[in-house]
Formats: sequence, structure tokens, C-alpha cells
Amino acid sequence: MVRFKDYLIIQYKRVFKLLPGMLAMIVAVAVLLYLIAYAIVNSDSYNAEKQRYKIGVVGETEDEMISLGVQMVETLDESRFMLELVEYNDEQAARDAMRNADISAYIVITEAFSDALDAMTNDEKLTYYATSGQKGISNVMMDEIALIATNIIVYSETGICTLREIMKEEGFEKSVRSQKINDLFMTYIASLVTRTEVVETRELGLSDGLSTPEYYFSGLLLFFILLLSFCGISFFLGQKNASFKFLSSKGINAYMQIIGEYIPFLTINVICVAIITGFIYPHLSAALFPVCMMFSALGFLIFEILIGVINKILVAFMLYVGMGYVSGYFYPKTFFPEVVQRVGELLPTGISFTYVGAIITGKDSGVNILIMIIYTFVFLLCAMLVRKQKIR
Repeated sequence: MVRFKDYLIIQYKRVFKLLPGMLAMIVAVAVLLYLIAYAIVNSDSYNAEKQRYKIGVVGETEDEMISLGVQMVETLDESRFMLELVEYNDEQAARDAMRNADISAYIVITEAFSDALDAMTNDEKLTYYATSGQKGISNVMMDEIALIATNIIVYSETGICTLREIMKEEGFEKSVRSQKINDLFMTYIASLVTRTEVVETRELGLSDGLSTPEYYFSGLLLFFILLLSFCGISFFLGQKNASFKFLSSKGINAYMQIIGEYIPFLTINVICVAIITGFIYPHLSAALFPVCMMFSALGFLIFEILIGVINKILVAFMLYVGMGYVSGYFYPKTFFPEVVQRVGELLPTGISFTYVGAIITGKDSGVNILIMIIYTFVFLLCAMLVRKQKIR
């Protein structure tokens, strides 16, 4: 009779003999995913999220008050941290820039508008152009930013010009008028300088409270753990039903065989994940054990069911990519329909994503651990039933 302990030791010897080749594949996969992550985080689309909104300004900016208002928006007002004004000589240039996404919108300051300001009638409005389509957050932001620029220009000039005319009508001397106008102007400047609560930047990220780098890091890390099963595929080659039957006749039944093979396979995966993440995110290394446990059981089940190395690789890879995609590993899951999001969250890949997100953000992850343990148990039980069928 063969004891379970002896069988487990034999399987450990098998897996450690294959370790050098497995490590080479693991390093190759890790480097590939690192390059992908680096490309995503440093891509133009991600960096664009850190840029300020750009608004084009077309027309009569030479007017003293308009020029002053533009300068205040650009240099003094707190909105300068989210707004950048770009001046254009003609409207066509601004329109082309908006179509090329160089600016988000543009404002046309007409000569009639300037004349209305000087006459203090305020019966002319700025013409504001933005892209058509559904009104999203960017369009709302553009409207609000346009209001900031408009209000600063219009009301500051209205107040100053009104004060000038009233004092002239009341017979104040020119020196007194100049002093009072200067005082009012400095009051406007002071009000802009104290506007320090206009913008508070908070990066909400893409999902689960994760920042953008954390989100993509989590997705690629989990996909890497999924792919670890490929690195150990040689562990499952050369197995024959006759060997399983022979072991069963010696007292190692299907359940003992699966556990005896799964534990060494899991051990290698855990070691590899701990080494890789230890250099990047040491705090996360130990916490990833439930994920390794579940993904190793999933890979074990797939390789137990399928026959032939090509079938094992193709089916597993397609399954991993599909599950990872639906769960948001490669693309923000918030962009999927609600039904797809719910399905993706219930898959093993989705549960692990939620779990890692909870670990990174410091939330409770106990429920997710329990679900991963249940998934692991189900996968191993199915593998045992398949092995039992092979022994018959």
C-alpha cells in the first residue's frame, strides 16, 4: 500500500524538477505584463486625464478690460488650475483645433460684444461653441468654465465703468475718480486671489475606489496569476489513466490523487507570486494566497478535463481572456452593460478583482475570501469526479 504522504512527496519532486523551465516562462510572462502596464499608464489617453481643460478664445481681446479679464483668468483666478485659454486669430483655426481635440471648446468675442461692454448695456453675449452629442460631464465642465471667464470679464468691467460714469456725473475730480477706480479694481483682484476653494482635485479612478494605476495594476496582476497555470502545464503531461488505476489499486484513490497533485502545484504558484509581487507590492503578497488557491484549482480542473497540450493551452487561454475581459481586467468594467458587469463580478475573475481592490483600499474582504474558498472546493471536487471517472 502506498501512503498519501509518500505520494505527496513524489509529486513535490516532480514539480521541483520542472521548476527551472517554469521559472523561465514565469519571468517571460511577468516582463510582458509589466511592459503592457507601463504602456497603459504612460499612454496619451491616461496622461490626458491629468491635463487641464483648454478653451479657445477668438476675436477682440485687445480691449483693455477684456484683455485684463483674460489675464486674470490665466494668472490669478483659482480656475487656472483646471482651465487654459488658447487665443486664436480666426474662428476657423479654433474650429479646426476643436475637431482635432486640441481644445475642448472655444468662445468668440465679437466687436459688438466689446462695444456693449464699453456702453455698459450688456445686451450682447459671448458665442460659445462645443462639440455636439449627448451632454456629458466634459460638456458640463466646459459650460461652467465658460461662465467663470464670462463673469470675470463682464462684471468687473461693468462695475468699473459704472463707477467711472457715476463719479463723472457727480462732479468728482479726475484724480479722485482714478483713485476710486483703482481701489475698486484692486478689490476685484483681491476677490480673485482669495478664490482658493474653486478646485479640489480628487482622482476617483475607474472602479472599486481604485486609482487608474491601481486598477490596471490589479487587473494585470490577476491575469498574470491566471497565466501561471500555463507555466506549470508540463506537470500535467504524460499522465495516463492506467497510472491512475494502478495508484487506486495501491490505496491512493481519486480524491487523494487530486489533493496530492494540487498541493505541489499550488505551492509553486504561491512561491512565484510571492517573489514577483514582493518586489512590487510586498503588502499584497500574503493577501494573494486565496486568489492563487482559487486560480490554481481552476487551472487544475481545466487540465484534468482536457486531453493534449494544444487543447489544454487553447481552451484555457480563451477561457482566461474571456473571463478577464468581462471582469474588467483589460478594459474598465463600468463601460459594460449592467448585466455584463454583474456576471463579470460573479465569475472567479470578478470575485478576485473585488477582493484585491478591497485589500488595496483597506476595505473588508472577508466575504470575498469565503467565496474564493467555495470556488476552490467546487473546482477540486469536479476534478476529483473527473479523475474518478478515468479510474473506472
